[in-house]
Amino acid sequence: MSKRHLLQICYAFMLGSLVAISAGAEQAKQPVTYCIDPNWMPYEAIRDGKHIGISADYLRLIGELAEIDFQLVETESWGQSLEFIEQERCMVIPLLNVTPSRRQFLSFTLPYFEAPNVIVARAGTPILQGYAGIGDRLLGVVQGYRHAEYLARYYPDIRVEYVESESEGIKRLAAGEIDLLVGSLLSVNANMNNLNVKNLIITGYAEPYDSLGFGVNKHFADLVPRLNNAIEAIPEARRVDIYKRWNNVQISRQQDYTESVVFVVLLISIIAVFYWRRRVIRQCNTMLSEKNEELESLQSALVEKNRTLEFLSSHDSVTGLYNRNYMMHKAEEEVSRFQRFHSSATLLLLELSNLDELLAVHGVSTKDNVLKTVAGICLSVVREVDIAGRWGGESFLILCPQTPISAAKVLADRLISAVNQHRELNQYGIQVAVGLAALENNETFTDWYDRTFKALYHSRRQGNGKACVAD
Repeated sequence: MSKRHLLQICYAFMLGSLVAISAGAEQAKQPVTYCIDPNWMPYEAIRDGKHIGISADYLRLIGELAEIDFQLVETESWGQSLEFIEQERCMVIPLLNVTPSRRQFLSFTLPYFEAPNVIVARAGTPILQGYAGIGDRLLGVVQGYRHAEYLARYYPDIRVEYVESESEGIKRLAAGEIDLLVGSLLSVNANMNNLNVKNLIITGYAEPYDSLGFGVNKHFADLVPRLNNAIEAIPEARRVDIYKRWNNVQISRQQDYTESVVFVVLLISIIAVFYWRRRVIRQCNTMLSEKNEELESLQSALVEKNRTLEFLSSHDSVTGLYNRNYMMHKAEEEVSRFQRFHSSATLLLLELSNLDELLAVHGVSTKDNVLKTVAGICLSVVREVDIAGRWGGESFLILCPQTPISAAKVLADRLISAVNQHRELNQYGIQVAVGLAALENNETFTDWYDRTFKALYHSRRQGNGKACVAD
């Protein structure tokens, strides 16, 4: 090969590399659209078409670190912002909590800002120990906020009145139309100051703690790793600066010392009063510090217990899969989605045989190990969008959203093959039967499940080891 020919090859290679690098840089700088809550100061708001607040400062910083050009899509309310990101009219929301319903269409980054939630009441209301102390009072909740979903799930007996925004809730609370309002500490305090209300107080903390990060529409989930890398790279000094800039919480204490002063003046001299007052203040500060530390400790323990309770309430204790109640809830959601959008969905019911004989011969621990093994096989075979749970003693239910019956049949065959090829399950003579059915028009979950169970029955009659599709 001649030197001239070799130089031409090297030049072509370098030119191709430069084109690839340029294309990659252009892709990295592709605009990322986002929506926010337009009325949630100091966290975020839209004023004169501009995004301001805590999330605006973080967005500029993260945009620099991740080399992302964020572009605001204006909305009129928080509810409209949630609609826009679900409809892909914007790609991300920079500041929101994780909830089960939002996980249906959003992927979440690491949280980068945390803050407590509080309960606000009119002056004279006693201190409330979280939601459990509300009783029959009427609680105001912003429509679309996480509190609404959390209360419906864990405190269904609390009377709730939905409001459009925290500022509207503050006005209605001051006017006596509602008894309490739940909201984030910083935004509630800002609204109380802006509206100049004098008869409202913060009367307690409300679980859970806000842990805020990016919500990314699942069609743009490739942004999550880039955003996480940028979040982890944020200097602590910058976080502190942002918090100091927007933290406007002021603690107001009203104490009447008139009677005490009169009593002291009548009994002792001015000098004695001076030293007595210094000692009392010192003792009060010490007690207040101790109580604050105790409150922080109790709050941390409560958050941890709430997380544990939330997990236990939706998961099976033996297999770690979702439990029956959770699976019924998700299936009802899928039926509702089908009625609105007519997106296909399939239900798989898997049942193990010979478990009773296994229990009689080897005991409960062996049976539990077999159930855990089958649960692990289910998790390894199903797709990320599928939801697997334990339905009964020896049965498992798999919900396949947006999946036609043909694709679900392939999944069922893979499950049967994986069970049949497992050495330990073969050793115990475990066999599996699978029935599946696609959701049809005007069907309830009960109808859908009954057809799936009939298909499972046909699979059992054929000697197991074969997936049967409902008629």
